[in-house]
Amino acid sequence: MVDKVQSPLVGEGFEIDVFDVPAHEPTFTSVNNLAESLKDAGSDLLIGLGGGSVMDTTKIISALMNNPEYDCQELIEKGIKKDSLNQILIPTTAGTGSEVSPYAIAIDEEEDVKYSVDSNLILPDIAIVDPLMSMTCPPKQTAASGMDALAHGVECFLVSKHDPYTDAFALQTIRLVSKYLRKAYYSGGDLKARYNMSMAATMGGLCMILVPTNIGHTLSESLGPRYDIPHGVACGMITPYQIEYNMPACMERVSTLASYLGKNVQGLSPKESAIKTVEAVIELLKDLELPTSLKELNISKEDLSNYINIYLKLLNSRYSYLSNWNPRSTTEKNVSELLEKIWRGK
Repeated sequence: MVDKVQSPLVGEGFEIDVFDVPAHEPTFTSVNNLAESLKDAGSDLLIGLGGGSVMDTTKIISALMNNPEYDCQELIEKGIKKDSLNQILIPTTAGTGSEVSPYAIAIDEEEDVKYSVDSNLILPDIAIVDPLMSMTCPPKQTAASGMDALAHGVECFLVSKHDPYTDAFALQTIRLVSKYLRKAYYSGGDLKARYNMSMAATMGGLCMILVPTNIGHTLSESLGPRYDIPHGVACGMITPYQIEYNMPACMERVSTLASYLGKNVQGLSPKESAIKTVEAVIELLKDLELPTSLKELNISKEDLSNYINIYLKLLNSRYSYLSNWNPRSTTEKNVSELLEKIWRGK
């Protein structure tokens, strides 16, 4: 895979240094260590070739290279002052949409919480979205990353302040994932499926330019590091429950999603169509052999109680923006009941 990118550049006379990014999601430590190694290379351009973790790492390092007085934590706390180093991102999975989004995530290992670098200054100069680069993505990673794309579309559609631009990308993302993710999972060599999943992932990333994701991503981001759940797996598992949670506050919008998820809703009421939306996501998760509850992941009820307390604290700090963006209010009672449902499953 690296040779496909490196060989043409070397042939044109470019000097190339290759750095391996750790397989796990980026942490403050891994990003800082890699940035330190890159400083000696004197690079003019960074190319991020890989999945969401690689692309997020590239975006953060591109900022650190041109803001050398900061480490990752300071970059998050104080914000980026200078434009990032030039970068090209080439996704090899279809899910995160990081190649076009102004966000990059890193884990604070001490808190077991994900933090985000949010700035248009980390947007890549070029995104090369080639479905051929995702043809060898393993089935489990295909499924998980695809559910991340679906979560982006669904969550950006189910916010309290929406706009036609985001809605258009969100609905198309949902339609493509519903139609092609199963095919990409069960037949990885299906180029049409890979092409459409690549488009879905990129459009899912574009959804997040004008609006944030809703409560769903705050749960997946906080559950993932604590229980070592891959991000896409967490996103997929939480999606039907966050839809159900927000349903009373945005019934019409939830009902709209059913047909984009492949359900025939002719003659149904908005509430009946909304229920079909939840059912469609559960069916997709089961078809992809992904978990539909925390209990399936061997997380105990006692652990869940501890996590609920942690999450409620995050609602008042890291995730305080939800009060303006999530359709349904996030009270202690509501959130506790939601997490109980995610633990119990359907």
